[in-house]
Amino acid sequence: MEHSRLSNYENALDLLRIKLNEMFSSSLEAFKSSMESLENSDVDLAKEVINSDDKIDLLKREVEELVYEILGRFQPLASDLRRVIMAMKIAGDLERVADQAVNIAQVTEFLKGKKLIKPLIDIPKMAQIATDMMTKSMRAYFDEDVELAKQVWLVDDQVDDIDRLVADDIEEIIKKYPTDEVIKQSERIILVSRAIERIADHATNICEETVYMLLGKELFDLL
Repeated sequence: MEHSRLSNYENALDLLRIKLNEMFSSSLEAFKSSMESLENSDVDLAKEVINSDDKIDLLKREVEELVYEILGRFQPLASDLRRVIMAMKIAGDLERVADQAVNIAQVTEFLKGKKLIKPLIDIPKMAQIATDMMTKSMRAYFDEDVELAKQVWLVDDQVDDIDRLVADDIEEIIKKYPTDEVIKQSERIILVSRAIERIADHATNICEETVYMLLGKELFDLL
């Protein structure tokens, strides 16, 4: 990394935000593509998602190295320190979103050529809510919008409710058709549902980290 790019603290923060935005775009695209691959049985797209994970891991490493350099060079205090540390935590959330996208893409590969035991109705609804949560959580971060962070945090219950509904439906299917194929598919469908639920959790984490960065308080204490 060129030292001239970190000639002052504000430039360093700008570069950190650019890297986080790039990482967010890549992680969200991986998630959306993984769902598209699942809904369209597109194995080629699933492979693209899996192969993109290394790029996102590299971006996370770049964010971490930038944070360490900022801490060493500028030694920020109080709210400035929170701002830098939270950036690294958010990068961790974004990297795990990409990991969940890979999990979904791998399910696409497993289901290739198989007749689904359950139509994909609830899961795409979950994915749409989680996508919206991710988009708004990062907007709350970049715009430093505490109220938006609160709104996103409260939506998480909707994803949890659908996740439980999917699990209940799968349980009923297994009771009726307890074959090896049904059980194997059931495991994968549950995996997708849980992956989306965890992505929504990472969106709420970003909201919590944003609020703590700005106010030095826990988000749930403000509700």
